[in-house]
This record gives sequence, C-alpha cells and structure tokens, in this order.
Amino acid sequence: MLLLTKSANKTPLRLILTTEAFSSLTNQFMQILLPWYVLSSTGSILWTGVVGFCALLPNIFSSLFGAPVIDRLGRSKTMLSCEVIQLLLLGAIPVLILTGKDLPWLIGLLIFLSSFFDAPGQLARTALSPTFSRYAEVPLSKTSGIIEAFDGIMAVAGPLLAGAVIAYCGLLYAWELCVFFCLIIVVLCIVVFSNRRPRQLRPLAGYREVISHLKTDRMLWEPILFTLPTFILGQSWELILLPSYIYEYGFNSVYLGFLGAAFGFGAFAGALFFAGAAKRFSFFTLLSCNYLGYLLSILVLYFKLPTYVVLAATVFSGVPFGAFGAMISSIILMRTPVPLRSKTLGLYATATYTIESVCVLGLAGCISFAGLQNTLLFVSAVFMGLTFLSVRARKREDFWQVLSSEKKNSLQTKKDLL
Repeated sequence: MLLLTKSANKTPLRLILTTEAFSSLTNQFMQILLPWYVLSSTGSILWTGVVGFCALLPNIFSSLFGAPVIDRLGRSKTMLSCEVIQLLLLGAIPVLILTGKDLPWLIGLLIFLSSFFDAPGQLARTALSPTFSRYAEVPLSKTSGIIEAFDGIMAVAGPLLAGAVIAYCGLLYAWELCVFFCLIIVVLCIVVFSNRRPRQLRPLAGYREVISHLKTDRMLWEPILFTLPTFILGQSWELILLPSYIYEYGFNSVYLGFLGAAFGFGAFAGALFFAGAAKRFSFFTLLSCNYLGYLLSILVLYFKLPTYVVLAATVFSGVPFGAFGAMISSIILMRTPVPLRSKTLGLYATATYTIESVCVLGLAGCISFAGLQNTLLFVSAVFMGLTFLSVRARKREDFWQVLSSEKKNSLQTKKDLL
C-alpha cells in the first residue's frame, strides 16, 4: 500500500496501472518472440509446444502456492521480488545466444523458472487493484475494464513491435529489448514498494475456507466454470496455432505480429466499452459472443482467405474477449471477501494455467501428427458445441445483472443511512 493524501489518492492506481501496462507489453512481446525463436531455430512445432508448455506449467503451482506468499509478505513486496527474479532469468537468454549456448532445452529451463515467478507477481497486482480503486474512488468494474483495455492495446503494440524488431533487427536484439522492458517494470515496482506503508496484519485464511466460500456462493463458482473452457485457446492460439499457420503458409514474423495486434485491438475496444458501460452487459450474452469470437478466430485460419479478411475477422474476434475478461475479473473481485481474495485468485489462475498448459502441448502434438487443418477443424467443433451450450444457458439467472443490482442496492442503502 502507498502513502496517500487527499490530493494524491489517484497516484497508487496510476502507478499500478502503468506497471500493468508495461507487464502486458512484455508478455505480448514474448508471445511472438518465444514461439518464433524456437520455431525458427529448431524448425519443430513439437519443440515449440514443449517450450510453450514450459512457459505455462510452473504457473499452475506458483499460482496455488503464491497466494499464501502474498498474504504473508504483502502484495507490493511479492510483486517486486517476482519481477526482479524474472529480470535476472530472462537477462540470461541474450547471454546464451551471444555465447552460442542457446540450446532449446536450456531456453525452456530458463522460461520455466521465469514463469514460476510470473503468476505470483500478476496475482499481487490484481489483488492491489481493488484497494487502489477504492482510494481513487473509481468503480472496480471500471478499473477492471481499464486493465483489460491496457492488455488489449499492449496486445496491439507488443506483437507489432516484436514482429518488426525480429524482421529488421534480429532475434538477439528482440531478446535484449524484452529484458529492457523487464527492467522498466522493476523500476516501477520499486516506486510502489518504496512508498508503501506498514500493512495491518489480518488472520490468514486457508484454502479450506476459500473452497467453502466458493461452494456456498453459486454466483461465484458458476461463472468461473463457464469461463474455464475459453482457456482451451488462451495461450494456444498465440503460442501454437498462429506460428504454425504462419510457418506453414510461408508468411513472415511481421504478419504474425499483425495478427496478434489485430486480436489485441479488438480486445482493447471491448474492454474500453465495458469500462464505460458495464451495466449494459449481461453474462450469458457476452459468453456466447466470446465463444463465437474464438470460433471465428479458428475458422479464418482453416480456410485460406486473403490476409485482410483474416485480420478483420481477428479484430472482431477480440472484441468480446476484452469485455468478457473485464467482467469475470470484476465478478471474482466483487464476490470475494478481502481476506480470501489472494487465494481465490490463485485457485482461479491455477485452473486456467492447467487448461492452457495441457492444451498447448496437446495442440502441438495434434499438429505434428494430424496436421494443422485437422487440428483447426477439431477445435472449431469444440467451440461450436460450447456456443450451443451457452445459448441454452441464457434462460438462467444472469450473474452479472444480479451482481450489478446487488451493488446498486448496497450503494442506495449507504446513501439512506447517511
């Protein structure tokens, strides 16, 4: 937590949003750089999948065990520690390339270790956002929308920058630039950490208490269950399917960057719309649109369409993704008591990373043995089924509308008491 005054109560939120923006830029830059580096140096889709799996697997465990660390060390201290360690680990990759020792398994090991500290740092930032929103007197749904919008706009800038740097400056320079971004993040975390004030210690909740709360709150666990299938294509789309598509049809890294940027631009637009008009949305309508967006992003890769059609369709695919990401973050944060928040986020992250890790490795294996076209057809069938189920579920009570009504009634009660 940061020292606050009445004239500077928005400073903590601005700092954490800036840190989130640079973190997102680095992640999006890496989403292009890592698979393209492995694919161009080995020529193997399977090796690309293995390294992608190494990037995701440790997040499963670090999300689960990182939440207790956040509760004990504090959010800002955890965030700073994790970012410093990642800087050191990723900084070793350009050194290995310069010395000619950049073996695929060694790069995979460094990425594995770096990823182990990524999830706790991300969880710490997410856990800080409700507190800083309250200080700044900004609705949490708006903050979540802004964060998703930052992720979206950095998903435009990151892939474009990565594609251009790789094409015109080379892979080594791209790794060095990635390390420089990590250094900026560390500096921002130091600013947050150096201005903190001693936190008030609270009794630490265990995972048993968190699970009990999840079981009793249907408005929390059901939206999470509906959200989890979206992570089938979470990292797999960027780490496996897009590089495979680019490599198979002979495109270059610049087009790969444009595709990632197109999806990011759509996500930016969707998140920005949610931040400004959250009350207009409903959970199941947005869920169906999100499933359809994923389906569209796969179908345009299945059919050999002109590049401008693929780019336009990818933009449309990203719009519901950005809005839905902001909605589910808001639901989790608003439905979870503060003492349980870090561990709830940890459980959610563990579930998502588990699905993404399995799917990255699984889809890489499918492409290697069954081909890209058959794999795309299979994934399309999965999302067709999910879209049908989400449309059927729209008859049920809508989670977001209920939560918005509860919040409105709570605010009205406080006004009446005043």
